[in-house]
Amino acid sequence: MDKKKKIILISVISVIVLLIIVGVVLYLVLNNNNGNNEIVNEGTENSKLSKLYQELSSKNSFSFETILDDDNKMFYAKSGNMAYTDTDYNGNESKFIIRDGNSYLLVDDTKTYYTYKNNMVNLNEVQEAFDELINTEGFETGKEEINGENYNYEQYAGKTNLTLRSFDEDANNIQTRLYFKGDDLAYIKTISGETEELLKVNISYEVDQSLFEIPSDYKEV
Repeated sequence: MDKKKKIILISVISVIVLLIIVGVVLYLVLNNNNGNNEIVNEGTENSKLSKLYQELSSKNSFSFETILDDDNKMFYAKSGNMAYTDTDYNGNESKFIIRDGNSYLLVDDTKTYYTYKNNMVNLNEVQEAFDELINTEGFETGKEEINGENYNYEQYAGKTNLTLRSFDEDANNIQTRLYFKGDDLAYIKTISGETEELLKVNISYEVDQSLFEIPSDYKEV
């Protein structure tokens, strides 16, 4: 083989090797990105949220607390066909007991309560919020660091009724991001454009049954 042919052959081999290296690098980069941020299209039946929903639905009693800060938080407890909610938002507190087909608004300052008959809208507040997300077409997964810890998340289109602040229901591209440590839900973030709300979550399966009783010294208004 003459010198000219050798040069051509070496050049061709070099180009082929270079193309192979570029292809491998692109594959690794794309594969790494997909591992951290993946669109799941096959439905939500195998999601961590679905497992949590099934767990909560199977329990007779549980409590669910979301915390923005010391002045803004929501506590929800459920036992059978009874529920209790205590919401603090910007200095305003509201407490409800839901049982016997009615909702009762408790006013601690005056030790009184109001009865809303045939109203049990918030009885299954948490389960219904998660059920709406599960029934979306799919979800996005990823990882994010919060307060120095890494969490896996599932992100769903839309918002839940678990937010503390108001979000425009008609705004486009509202997302709900659920952060898990293992299978345990740790945070809920609602994202609407540049507006975000991050709530810390505490779940317990030990519930004080006295929460569902109207205090004996409260009078109906």
